Amino acid sequence: MRLGPVLGFLVALSIPGLPASGQELPEAPAADTLPAGYAAPLVYLDCNRCDGTHIRQEITFVNHVRDPGAADVHVLVTDQPTGAGGRMYTLEFLGRGRFLGVDNTLTYHSLQSNTQAQERDGVTRTLELGLVPYAARTPLGPLLAVHLQTPDDLAPTEVEDPWRQWTFELYLGGNLEQETTQGAWNARYGFYANRVTEEWKIRLRPYFNNNVRSITREGEEDIRVSQRRHGFDSYLIRSVGEHWGVGIFGDYITTQRDNLRHQVTLTPAVEYSFFPYSEATRRQVTLAYRVGLEASEYFEETIFERMEEDRLLHSLDGSVEVLQPWGSISSGLRGVQYLHDTDFYRITFNGSVSFRLGLGLSVNVGGSYQRINDQLGLPRGDASLEDILLERRRLATSYRTSGSIALSYTFGSIFTNVVNPRF
Repeated sequence: MRLGPVLGFLVALSIPGLPASGQELPEAPAADTLPAGYAAPLVYLDCNRCDGTHIRQEITFVNHVRDPGAADVHVLVTDQPTGAGGRMYTLEFLGRGRFLGVDNTLTYHSLQSNTQAQERDGVTRTLELGLVPYAARTPLGPLLAVHLQTPDDLAPTEVEDPWRQWTFELYLGGNLEQETTQGAWNARYGFYANRVTEEWKIRLRPYFNNNVRSITREGEEDIRVSQRRHGFDSYLIRSVGEHWGVGIFGDYITTQRDNLRHQVTLTPAVEYSFFPYSEATRRQVTLAYRVGLEASEYFEETIFERMEEDRLLHSLDGSVEVLQPWGSISSGLRGVQYLHDTDFYRITFNGSVSFRLGLGLSVNVGGSYQRINDQLGLPRGDASLEDILLERRRLATSYRTSGSIALSYTFGSIFTNVVNPRF
């Protein structure tokens, strides 16, 4: 007797909700014939920073689904940092199926002082408010109630800002790894000063990074590698309408791996946005041009027999950012060229694409490519094996590339309402 079909039949009978062999899955009845519980909106939450588990626990008057193709409300959540160090969330409610054409947009501003729990609750509360109009159009409508928490004074008041919209941040961090024969530690610290208004965007940022690695060798001299990478980033950007921005960038860096004792770069810039900047959370296509001076001083003599040099350079940057219900596209193309000799250049492309091809099927593709012909600071002489293995110096190369691809397919129940936090 063949046991396979018998065991399969018994397993099918023993799993609640799984149809037995030969049975067809029942078709879902029309929305207007469903009981109130089943007529609740089918909601797909499209959000990378949201706490999905918390949201499903708190918002129970809708059915949460795992695929946008099964939803009749697609909620697309995007976010951007604000000038005061906080974050602005934009929630776009897109009606599908029975709610086609019923769209809405809400925003939530999280303060820099908010804890993670406060920010999570604020997003959840805004999401809940946005879903009420959809639930009101179903048999659940008569069951809904509105409660207004009225503050003592609803009149708007102007607030004087003694900091004039400047925000400051100090940071300090590091980590340590230790084994019997080797160890490593690194420390990073620095400072941010930012000012963001509708007209201006300013940043001043000194940073410091120290890395130490040691290897103990029996009968031989121990190896100790110490590297530092310190620098200063700054920019001053002026808004010119909904499509233009102008500014100036100033950078300083010192790093042993790149043979840079000191390097200062000063580049004025102009940028054009093909779409209004106000639409940047959903789509953004920009083109930026910079031209300026790069002054370098090296630790060791370079392959061009120089210890220091000043060079003019220019760059052109194009970027595309698209976030839509069908997926997202993020890509950039950058070209940098030295003007004293146009044969020295670098071209960089990076991009990622995420598509939802159908119910439960998604594809993610990403990659980057650099064409490198601008390594003016390479030190003379051959690199030792220790230099290579311990990454103490940059090696000559004409390109650098990376790539990734992922395919996923999810099937089964479309509902994700139930939360079970055990284990």
